[in-house]
This record gives sequence, C-alpha cells and structure tokens, in this order.
Amino acid sequence: MRHRRTSYLALAIAIALSLSACASSTAAGVGKTDGSSGASPAATTVPTAAEAYRLTQKSGAAAKSVQVVGDYTDQGQKLKLDVSGDRAGQTMRLSVNFGTGVIEILKVNSDFYLKADAAFWMRLNGSAQTAKMAAGKFVKVPAGSAAGMGDFRVGTLLDQVFAKDIPSEDKLNPTVQKTEVDGVPAWLLTAKAGEDTKLFVSADGQGRLLRTESTKNGTLDFTNWDSAPTTTTPPADQLAKTPIL
Repeated sequence: MRHRRTSYLALAIAIALSLSACASSTAAGVGKTDGSSGASPAATTVPTAAEAYRLTQKSGAAAKSVQVVGDYTDQGQKLKLDVSGDRAGQTMRLSVNFGTGVIEILKVNSDFYLKADAAFWMRLNGSAQTAKMAAGKFVKVPAGSAAGMGDFRVGTLLDQVFAKDIPSEDKLNPTVQKTEVDGVPAWLLTAKAGEDTKLFVSADGQGRLLRTESTKNGTLDFTNWDSAPTTTTPPADQLAKTPIL
C-alpha cells in the first residue's frame, strides 16, 4: 500500500516538475498576459529573433514569480493545468485536471497539502470511509513524504523551460512578427523547419514570455510575472480530519 501511495503522490508532483516538457506547448486563440505588460507601451523598433530571445531569457532569469496555465497533451494524456508561485519556492499552488477530476497541491514554506476527489482517495487508500472524509479537503502531507517531492518550486520550472524546452536561438527564424496576446502587443517568434513551437513575447521592452504554442502538445500561457498569487495554510474547515497519507 505504501508503494501505491508514493506512486500517486509522485504522479501529481511530477506534473509540475515535467511541465517544462510541454513548453513546446494547441495552436489556438490568444491567451492572457499580466498587468505590467499590458500597462507598458509597445516598443516601436522591431527586434530580431535573437534580440527578443535574449531579452526573454534575461527577464525569465530575473523573474521572482509567475503563473502558468495550459491545456495540453502529454504522451496522449490530455491535461489542464494551473501552477503559480515564487521562484524561491516559499509558496506554490498546482492544480491538475486529468479529465477525471482535479488534483490540487499547495506548498507553504516546507509544508505540502493535497486535495482531490473521492475517486482519487479510493485509488490511493482503498477505504470508502476515508475517501468520503478526505474528498474536497486538503490533507497535509507528512514530512517524510514531503521530503521525497524533490525541488518543487516555480524556479525549477522556469529554469527548465528557458534552458531546455524552448527552441534555442539558432533554431529560430531570424525575423519576428507583430501580434497581440489578449490585445497586448507582442512579438511572435517562430521556429525553423523541423521544430513545432511558437513563442509569444511581450513587445513592451521587457521581453516577458507570454505563451508557448505547438500543434502537437498544446499551449501554455505565462501570466502574473512578479505578481503571482501566494498560497497560505488552508483554514481548519478545509483540512481533512483524518491522516491518510
């Protein structure tokens, strides 16, 4: 039973840590952007792809927090995801929907809380009574299990996205196109033949990554740069009264 519990917890955590694998992320409509990008005027000089790419790398490395929202397909599994937090990992919120129910994980300093529906807890615990008590409530993850969750923070995600999972500078077409993301001016960077990724970068001089998009995997929207919502310990009435992990 312990092995089953560990595997289900690892699955939920792995979604956050492997999110960057979907950063070559459904070519679809236009997503959200953060207020700071929307408030700044568009740059009048069109940059080269290399210039926009380097500015995006710089802004990503300096970012203190971000929120990432997406609908995508990973190895045939369709997922909806919403993850936000600070780079340092003091607070983080992850919500994943596999199409059968939402799994939500909160991190507050070194504490983790997990919330899911009754079906999830039945798979995890096997007890209908426990599943009923835990469904829709946050369960605090024991320190021993939390220690095995690895480097669970937005900073890890950002580092992986910018280092590994968006096209490198030499794989981008040299010119960029003017576009908009929810009415906000942006630069569109496209990849050369053989690559299936589009990058949408704010055209306000900050060069913040707004979206990654691909026809194969889906879309990730990057919002609330440096102003992502923080998480707090769930109130007592939202905590399950039974320890089941």
